[in-house]
Amino acid sequence: MNTKRIIIFYPTFAGGGITRNLENILNFFERKNIFTFLFSHNTKNLSANKNLNIIANNYKLFKKGNSLINIFSSTIDLIRFLIKNKKINLILSMQNHLPAIIVAKIFKKKIIIRNSEEIFSATKHADNKVTAYLVLFLKFLFYRLSDSIIAISIKSKSSLKKLGIKENKIRLIYNPFIKKILKKKNKTYRYGNEFNIISIGRLTKQKNFINLINVISDLQKEYPFINLIIIGNGPDFKILKALTKINSKISIFNWTKNIDKYYNKSHLFVLNSLYEGLPNILIEAVNKSIPCLSTDCSGAEDILLKSKGGFIVPIDDKFFLKKKIEFILKNYKTALKKSEIAKKKLNRFTQKNCESYYSIILDNS
Repeated sequence: MNTKRIIIFYPTFAGGGITRNLENILNFFERKNIFTFLFSHNTKNLSANKNLNIIANNYKLFKKGNSLINIFSSTIDLIRFLIKNKKINLILSMQNHLPAIIVAKIFKKKIIIRNSEEIFSATKHADNKVTAYLVLFLKFLFYRLSDSIIAISIKSKSSLKKLGIKENKIRLIYNPFIKKILKKKNKTYRYGNEFNIISIGRLTKQKNFINLINVISDLQKEYPFINLIIIGNGPDFKILKALTKINSKISIFNWTKNIDKYYNKSHLFVLNSLYEGLPNILIEAVNKSIPCLSTDCSGAEDILLKSKGGFIVPIDDKFFLKKKIEFILKNYKTALKKSEIAKKKLNRFTQKNCESYYSIILDNS
C-alpha cells in the first residue's frame, strides 16, 4: 500500500478531551498507512506513533506560550516545511484556520478545515469584540477558499452555512471521542438527601462557572442539601476559589485523571457554557450514566437529542437554569430515563468516526 502524507495544523490545542480526539485520529491514520506531520506546541501527552512527525514551534526567535506566538511560529514552520517538501499536497487544519488557508493557497495545496465552534456565538461572547468581529469578517472571506470543511455539530454546520459556505463543501463528522461505551450504572436519589452536582471544564469565561455558582448559592437557600463540585484548570481558578471559600457546599478542584471518584457520587452534570463546538465532557458524562443539564450551546442538542436525552436551557439565563435544576431535584426518575435515552445513542461519538476523517482525506487526495 502506498503511504499517503498529510499535514495537520493544530498550533494551539490545549489538551484535555481534544487530545483524545486527535490521538484517536492519528492512531487510525497510522493503521491506514498515512504519514502525518503535526504542527503544534502542546504534544507531550500524545502517545508514540511510528507514522507521526511532530514539528513543535521550532522558530527560535519567539518564546513559546502565548497563543498568537504559537500560531505565528507554527505558520512560519509550515512555510519553511512546504518550501522543502513540495510533494505533500494536503493540509488538515484542526484549529486557527486562517493562516493555514492562506499558506495552502500560496503553495497551491488542498486544505480541509475542521470547524470546532458555532462561529457566531463564539464571536458574541468573545472578550475582545473588535478582534472577534474582525476575525469573523476574515472567516467570511477565507473559509470559502477551503476545499472541504468538517463541522462537528449541527450548530457548527449551520453557522458555516450562515457564513455563506456552500453545503456541498461541508461534512458533519462528530468527534471520535469514545473508545468504548460503558456499562450502565444504576443511579438513585431520594429527595431530601445530599444532591451532588458536578461541572467540569477549563476555568474560563466561556464555561460561565460564576453564573453557575450564583445559581447554586441561590438554590441552597431553599435546598441546603445541594452540593456543587467544579473541576478544572485555567486562568479563573483563583477567582472561583475565592467564591467557593464563602460556601462550604461548593468546592473547586484542579483537574485530575482520577475523575471517576467524583462522577460516582454525582447525581447531575451541568454544562453552563456560553459557547462550545461539541463538548466532549458532556459526552463523557452521558457515558458515565449521569443525568445531564446543558445550556443550548453548540453540540448540546446533538448529544442530548434535542432534550430527549437530557435537559437544555437558554444560554446565560439564571432563571431557567435554576428552575430546571429544581425540576430535576424533584423529578429524578425522569432525569434518569432521559440519561438512558442519550446513552443508547452514544455510538455516534465513537472512534468509528475516524473512518469519516479518512474518507474526506481520500476525497481530497
